[in-house]
Amino acid sequence: MNTTESSLLNSTVACLENCTTTINIIDDKTTAIANHIVIVVLNYVNYVLLPVFLVLGLTGNTLTIMVMNNKKFVNQTSTLFLTALSLSDTVLLLTQPFNKVFVMKLFGLDLRALSNIGCKIFFIIFKTSKMTSSWFLVLLCFERFVAVWFPLKAKTICTRRYAFIAIAAVYLVIGSYTSIWSYASNIDEKGICHPDQYDKSDPVEVQKFGRFIIGGVSLYSLIPTTILLTLTPLIVVQLFRRAKMFGKMSSQSKKKQSDTNKTTVMLVGVMFAYVILILPVTGLHLFAFIFRLNAFGSGSLGWAIYREVSQILEQINYCINFFLYVLSSSLFRGALNDLLCFKKLRTLKRSTHLGSSIRRNNSEKIKTNLTGTESNEKTIENEGPAKEDDGQKF
Repeated sequence: MNTTESSLLNSTVACLENCTTTINIIDDKTTAIANHIVIVVLNYVNYVLLPVFLVLGLTGNTLTIMVMNNKKFVNQTSTLFLTALSLSDTVLLLTQPFNKVFVMKLFGLDLRALSNIGCKIFFIIFKTSKMTSSWFLVLLCFERFVAVWFPLKAKTICTRRYAFIAIAAVYLVIGSYTSIWSYASNIDEKGICHPDQYDKSDPVEVQKFGRFIIGGVSLYSLIPTTILLTLTPLIVVQLFRRAKMFGKMSSQSKKKQSDTNKTTVMLVGVMFAYVILILPVTGLHLFAFIFRLNAFGSGSLGWAIYREVSQILEQINYCINFFLYVLSSSLFRGALNDLLCFKKLRTLKRSTHLGSSIRRNNSEKIKTNLTGTESNEKTIENEGPAKEDDGQKF
């Protein structure tokens, strides 16, 4: 190979290397632009959905609490669990926005990180509301299970006293657990509050936090989901059996059974929605621990997408219950109508219409009576002379 050929080969190799470098730079820029576009889209989705979920959830949960005070529900133990569930969901919806990156950018700081104690208190409240919401659903499921399978024992097992004790126990146990777990809730060097800010390079710390994350995920979704998936099908099976026996019941038993079935169907819908919508965020916390990531911190594009989607599904779970009640329960719709005065308006219209009918009937009766009186007077006048003539003849 002569010098000219060697120079030409070297030039070709250099050109190929430059072209490869240029292509890599272009690919990197294209990827960066694509990532930026996806992040912008996610932010806009959050801008729209977050306030929508917040308004719908707060309104729905408030109406649910008010409806539960209706006379149709006030004597049911499930009323207490639904009220507690609505309160926990409301607290969760109010705290959830502060975990959003775009909210931090909007305020220019992380409001959770005003102090280290404030950071810990925030995640105690946040985690407690999430976990208690799950367990109130479990209590609802158990209450419906007893009501459907053991109706004769339901009055002694599912009492309001036991319901209050169960609710207090849930808050006490889970509140204690999240308070101890708050040791890992700290502020990082960037001024961001994280629920999983611990030394990820220390095997002892990793093992310690691992126990808490497994326990927390179990309390939040794994154990509740297992119980719900076990009891809910049994409830549905028993409802089908009762439906076949429905025609043989007395009218009083039919009404009682119908009310039980309506309440149960409503709660079964809520349970299925919970299982479907909560599993993704459960995976979020498990993956964050496995890959040593901050659950609510920055990460790769794929992690950001998964985090946002799982949080959106979680928010849907906490704001959708009211609408499930409305769609699946005529009893709830009737109580809601009473609350919103629709029934009173209908009653007022009926009363007005009835009053008009009565007045119209009375007027017609008066006219009839007057007409009858005039006819009688004319008859008397006509018969008077005839009687006098008869008297003269005798």
